[in-house]
Amino acid sequence: MKLKVVYTCLGIAAILVSWGVLWANQNARICANKSSIELLTSQIKTVSSQATEADKAIVRMETKIEYIIKGIDDIKAEVKTD
Repeated sequence: MKLKVVYTCLGIAAILVSWGVLWANQNARICANKSSIELLTSQIKTVSSQATEADKAIVRMETKIEYIIKGIDDIKAEVKTD
C-alpha cells in the first residue's frame, strides 16, 4: 500500500514537472515571438520614415525643376521682347 502512494506521488510529480517544462518552452517561444515582432515593428517604422523622406525629397526636386522651367520661360520671354 505504501508503494502505491509513493508511485502515485512520483507520477503526479512527473506530470507536474512535464507541465512546467511545457509551460517554460511555450513562454520562451512567446518571448521570442514578441522580440521578433518588436524588431519587425522597428524595421517597418524605419522603412516608413525613409519612404517619407524620399517623398519629401521628390517634392523638393519637383519644386526646383518648376523654378528652373519658370526661369527658362522668363529668359525666353525676355529674349523674344528684345
